[in-house]
Amino acid sequence: MEKRPKKTHTRTLRCGQATAKLALTLILFFPALSAFNKIEPHEKAGVDELISNGVELVDRIRPKELAKINAILRSHRPDMSDSESWRLSEVIFEESAKRQLDPLIVTALIQVESGFKSAVVSPMGARGMMQIMPDTGKFLAEAVAGEYGFQLAAFRPESLDDPVFNLRLGIYYLHDLKKQFQHLTLALTAYNLGPAGTQNRLENNLDLSDEFASLVLDAYQRHKKIRQPTF
Repeated sequence: MEKRPKKTHTRTLRCGQATAKLALTLILFFPALSAFNKIEPHEKAGVDELISNGVELVDRIRPKELAKINAILRSHRPDMSDSESWRLSEVIFEESAKRQLDPLIVTALIQVESGFKSAVVSPMGARGMMQIMPDTGKFLAEAVAGEYGFQLAAFRPESLDDPVFNLRLGIYYLHDLKKQFQHLTLALTAYNLGPAGTQNRLENNLDLSDEFASLVLDAYQRHKKIRQPTF
């Protein structure tokens, strides 16, 4: 009978130790648990969304103006793959920003010139999306060779059929013409007529048709009214 209190004391001690450990565990982990429970439900969902929807997230963070360019391009070229249309839209958007041009003006110019077709050749020999004459293309390639690492020795008229190469040259060309003539309408006219012909008509007070520039500016106004796609 005398041993029974000893067993009871040992059992009580063990229970006390277990209770203390449980209390210590709660003390250590309660702050973290409380912090997690304080996270708003939409924040938790957001984390899950970032993990599970990586591809969709890339689309969502694209600038809305870029998405509009892509929508315009796809409306004229439904045969183009999604990856290709995004790639060309990004070139238009980035090159226009670099040259301080409105990308929707550039998009309108491309629409009027080629309807976004990269392999089209005009009766005069202008090629590609921005309808660049081979001699002009060679001159432009020389002007930006250092910037892009173009190999001038490899330039051929068919080089202008490459849409990225063509877009880079054409956007630079419009930028250069705008800087030369100090007016967008004249720059667009010179893009179509040629800078020498435009300058000659201006200097000699000859009639200078703005028909081409009007076509581009009309397309530009239509593009501006298009609702920006949302993701």
